[in-house]
Amino acid sequence: MVGADELEGLRRAESQQQVFLCLVESGEAMSSQEIAEKLKLTVNAVNIALFNLKNKGLVDPVSRGVYRYKLGPILVTLLQEYFKK
Repeated sequence: MVGADELEGLRRAESQQQVFLCLVESGEAMSSQEIAEKLKLTVNAVNIALFNLKNKGLVDPVSRGVYRYKLGPILVTLLQEYFKK
């Protein structure tokens, strides 16, 4: 499950933030090429960000080079924090 450490790490990684938010805002799976074009980043930078996001459990590969976000784990973390207050 995604925890506060993964989300904190995302706060410090701007390209990962941009890529993740791009996927969330699109609402659908996107290729690294599509993300790169939309964000005006290199495909290599996007691929590195996607690799790190996948390792953090924030995105899932759909097919080769195509990813979608996993909001479920983040939602659980946010709700846990919300209900602590």
